[in-house]
Amino acid sequence: MPPVCLVWVCIRSVWSYCTVYSTSIYTSENSCLRPIDRNGKLLCPVPDNYTLKEAGLKMGSSLGLCPGRAPTSSQLFLFFAVGSDVQPGTEMEIIVEETLSVRDCLKIMLEKSGLLGDAWHLRKMDWCYEAGEPLCDEDATLKELTICSGDTLLLIEGKLPPLGFLTVPIWWYQPQHPSGHWKSHQDRRNCTPSQGGIWRAISAQGENRTELQPTGHKEK
Repeated sequence: MPPVCLVWVCIRSVWSYCTVYSTSIYTSENSCLRPIDRNGKLLCPVPDNYTLKEAGLKMGSSLGLCPGRAPTSSQLFLFFAVGSDVQPGTEMEIIVEETLSVRDCLKIMLEKSGLLGDAWHLRKMDWCYEAGEPLCDEDATLKELTICSGDTLLLIEGKLPPLGFLTVPIWWYQPQHPSGHWKSHQDRRNCTPSQGGIWRAISAQGENRTELQPTGHKEK
């Protein structure tokens, strides 16, 4: 059904507006109204008890009549996606209680995404559409972390450390012979920087090493 151009008086409720445009396929009991942005993306459903003014709708706003109920006053409508490279239109949708813990929300999203294992965590997408800080306190509720309807959460691979612990990168300095070969492990125990050495970032699995040239040399 094409989007509806809004010309209703602002004091009318969204539920009344939805009832007017209900069809034999969509009724007021199983449908909701969702604003459509300039790019054609369906936004968060508008609660039925909102007036059009409370929903922030203006003359000329576009609405989509969609299947499914709008969230109640105690529920959140969230978008979520796997990974930080989110392509437009690939987000999934979910309605959860605002008192749901981050841990339980993560489990539900993993199940809906068809992912297995517990080596995942959630991050909230920030205003510039990038992965923000991780939701570290997995026992906190979504409400306590000020997660709101319409927010996008990202499923990022990697298990978070326990509360009170930090994950920090470790750089392993490996001196190099003039011939270009690495020195023995015994020589590498000497942590004093020398000319021609290379800093190597070592992951937990020993892969994806990155080389950095030292910027200077200090002598004691």
